[in-house]
Amino acid sequence: MATDGGPRSHWLRDTTVAITLIVMEFILLSALVPTAWSNRVREQEQRWLHETMGTETAGMILASAAGAYRWAFVDTGLVEGSYDLLLPDDASIRARPELGKLADSPLWPWVGDRLAVVWQSLYMAVQRAVLLLAWWPFLAFALIGGIADGLLRRRIRQSGFDYPSPLAHRLAVRGMLWLGFLVALGLLVPLPVPALAVPTVGASLGIALAVMLAQTQKRL
Repeated sequence: MATDGGPRSHWLRDTTVAITLIVMEFILLSALVPTAWSNRVREQEQRWLHETMGTETAGMILASAAGAYRWAFVDTGLVEGSYDLLLPDDASIRARPELGKLADSPLWPWVGDRLAVVWQSLYMAVQRAVLLLAWWPFLAFALIGGIADGLLRRRIRQSGFDYPSPLAHRLAVRGMLWLGFLVALGLLVPLPVPALAVPTVGASLGIALAVMLAQTQKRL
């Protein structure tokens, strides 16, 4: 009788699905999202950032994001290299006259727009990652609180000789995995993400962690 391979096969399957979805999101983002929409998402998200975090904190987050993006992509030459690789310049056209006709086609403006969307999306991903790090005190508090609450509830349950719930434990573990997947997916999602999404995810992660620990078997 065939088996499903156990927990490890489920982990590999879920990881493969998550990576596939993130790659598909990036491909669709590069091919379909208009440049104007990408600009509106950036403006709206930065407006929400100022309204939620305050002008001073928002300015620090945006400055840190700009510095990290410049260090990772601009100073390394990746941005300039992508344009040099995919868009012919005047020198390339003069060196290869056959590119002259292609340069007049609508292909190159479309490629230029797609590159702009890709790099703008990566900038937004860096900005969201910096925002995530800016909430680290709350996230640490939520995780520590979840661990303490879960261990306390587990001790109370053991004192009352109650049995753990495998279903609740499994749902909590899957919930934590999906929260991690949503965070990774949210870095590139072509929609404005409010700043309060970070503490919401952190609180949800703390609750899931508490449930997982409370419903863990007696022997770890």
